[in-house]
Amino acid sequence: MYALLFAEPVLDRDVVRVGTREGIFSSPLIRACAHGDREAIRALLIGFWPFVQAFERAIDQRVGHLPLRPLVERFGQSRVKTFFSEARDAVREMKEEEGSHALLWVAGAKELGIDLNTDHYPQLSSIENLIQASTSEDPVEFFSWLAGVEYLAEELSAYLCHAPAFTRAFPSGRWIWGEAHNAHDHHGPSHLEIDEDLARAYHPSNDPEIVGATMTANIRRCIQLFDRAATQIQDTLAQSEKVS
Repeated sequence: MYALLFAEPVLDRDVVRVGTREGIFSSPLIRACAHGDREAIRALLIGFWPFVQAFERAIDQRVGHLPLRPLVERFGQSRVKTFFSEARDAVREMKEEEGSHALLWVAGAKELGIDLNTDHYPQLSSIENLIQASTSEDPVEFFSWLAGVEYLAEELSAYLCHAPAFTRAFPSGRWIWGEAHNAHDHHGPSHLEIDEDLARAYHPSNDPEIVGATMTANIRRCIQLFDRAATQIQDTLAQSEKVS
């Protein structure tokens, strides 16, 4: 089981969640989904799929390739040996879980008659920006980014899974991808806690304020890019409706 390196979080998670929630609630696309607009739901599932798929691959590529030297210099050889074994297991678990989550996204789309292999939008610049940001070689940025995506997934799921008009759009009456992100049945630290712990461990500063500022900036950028992507997907949907 992964043991956190830091006893107290460097971020106020409630504050981060409020900021994340505000972005989600203010999105016309997400609000339309919550109101049961089937075309908006279709746009959400198709539009964000390239990122959902690429995010799984980004975690896969990171497994087994975490840099060792910064941690040895900071925590010492003995502690890092145990840390690294647990950290790799934690990241591997994230990869496996994101892989299953990607399958749940596909399954939800299939319920609505969407084939994500053939149903897609033209390449959207905002989605490409999300994908590029998730492949950072900087472990501080990478794990901050994972934390940002986790905040987004949890808040998006909490909003839509509690919107009856949205869940009724699915024949099963459930959005299984969202339910998976609403479930908190991990043994030990959550993935969000592990993401933040690793980002902090790799940061060169020991000053919590400096570390917190860096992680907050990375997470905010993640949320902002998500908001821009939702807006571009909404604009693409509006344009397609005009053409039809």
